[in-house]
Amino acid sequence: MKHIIFFLPLLFLACAEHYHTPPVIDAALRDELKGYLDQHKQTPTEYVLSKFADHDVVILGEYHRIRQNVELIQELIPLCYGRGIRAVATEFARREDQAQIDSLLSGDSYDEALAREITFKQFAFWGFQEYVDIFKAAWELNHPLPDSLPKLRILGMNDSPDWSFIETEADLDHGEKKKKVWQGGGEHLWAKVVTDAVADSQKVLVYCGIHHGFSGYHQPVVIEGKFVRFETERFGNFVKRTLGARVMTVYLHAIWPPLDGYGGIYVYAADGQIDGLMKELGPNYYPVGFDLKSTPFGKLSGGTSVYSQGYDNFRLEQFADGWIFQCPISKYAGVTAIEGFINGKNYETAKRQSPNPSLRKMTIDELNKVIAQDAKQAWWLGRYE
Repeated sequence: MKHIIFFLPLLFLACAEHYHTPPVIDAALRDELKGYLDQHKQTPTEYVLSKFADHDVVILGEYHRIRQNVELIQELIPLCYGRGIRAVATEFARREDQAQIDSLLSGDSYDEALAREITFKQFAFWGFQEYVDIFKAAWELNHPLPDSLPKLRILGMNDSPDWSFIETEADLDHGEKKKKVWQGGGEHLWAKVVTDAVADSQKVLVYCGIHHGFSGYHQPVVIEGKFVRFETERFGNFVKRTLGARVMTVYLHAIWPPLDGYGGIYVYAADGQIDGLMKELGPNYYPVGFDLKSTPFGKLSGGTSVYSQGYDNFRLEQFADGWIFQCPISKYAGVTAIEGFINGKNYETAKRQSPNPSLRKMTIDELNKVIAQDAKQAWWLGRYE
């Protein structure tokens, strides 16, 4: 399940007793990485836009609910359009709602209620203003454009799961019920949205969670701390098979799951080497975007994370093609919970579409408090320097 909203309190308790500081980086490595940045560093927007010179698809993969990441997408929308990139594909809208999205972005006035409805239908607990405001940024770009010019489109990639089939927690491990939930969906269908746009001579900026966004990298499946197999059917993997070198994945810097699995106490990405570097170099060196492939950054290790499982001599250049470091982890902010996102009009649907059956017993106020807690990212922001 892609959403971790219902398990955050347990993780918060695990993290509350720990404070993390990045390691002191080796002086020779620091000088090598600094030298590379001195020659090649770009702002995040400059970096992303430059990658469309030789790519049709640039995937930005995030750890969810970090305000700076969502604001970066908002900033990129008009800049992309100015470079002829007129499609932004997103995890945070459904394919089924494409007609509504197109109507929203071409309306004479901006319809905030419709934007929230589209977001709610993608996931009833995704009541975060910055994600909704992606639609607003696109509308503000499109509205003054003359009819003779093409409009920017936001393409919904996501499936339309029906969580009402999950009646108990045990049902989450019930194969037949899970099939009913997903109703024939899958990340190969996400990929088709993007590859169809490319086939129509479009270049596409993609915004999604990093686990969906892996293209050349195969994500380890780990059970009880042991490597089981590689997952080869993520959205980005499908796009990569179709487009090859014309697609790339850029990681938006965050914390990583630990070596023994996808829960527990998270660790610094790349064994803390990037965080340690930026701590020494200071804010004159970030926000910044840079390549991983065939660079000193790409040679960095990551053996403290589950992402290294199944790999011999794991390196960052296997994980992604590029990296964006906006600020130290401690400077990240959570997103803004929308007051009354769940209300009298959608309350019954929200309960029915909760992947966690226990939430169906909650009141409207209690469900909105769940969203507000999740928006703050309180379980890990402030625990990492």
